[in-house]
Amino acid sequence: MIKTAKNTEDYINPLFKLLHYPTNTPKWIALRFMINISLSLDDKSYNIILEELDGKEYRLAQITGENKEDEDFTKHYYRMIESYDEITFKNKKEFEKRLEYHIYRGYTILNGSLKAKSNIYDFIVQEFL
Repeated sequence: MIKTAKNTEDYINPLFKLLHYPTNTPKWIALRFMINISLSLDDKSYNIILEELDGKEYRLAQITGENKEDEDFTKHYYRMIESYDEITFKNKKEFEKRLEYHIYRGYTILNGSLKAKSNIYDFIVQEFL
């Protein structure tokens, strides 16, 4: 199970608003977006300390599409995180913990960089291109 922090959960609807997505969009889309933002930032010194993971729990299938025929990105996330963090996972639990870290890190990056009326697309261009 992958756990989130309450403040991460509270940020999902404002993030959808910035992305011009309906608020009934599945939450895994926001969580994947946060992971991808974290893995896209070259500055590895941007470390965070996980707060209490008091939000919700998600199955790996919800976050990475594990065992879903055309939607399984588990191996891709597995390899990207191993490469980015320069580690080798020993088991699935370690992978889930790193997903938690990158979700929270992505949330922290977005929450600290964007305001309610920010243009998220300008932010992405400035930070990642």
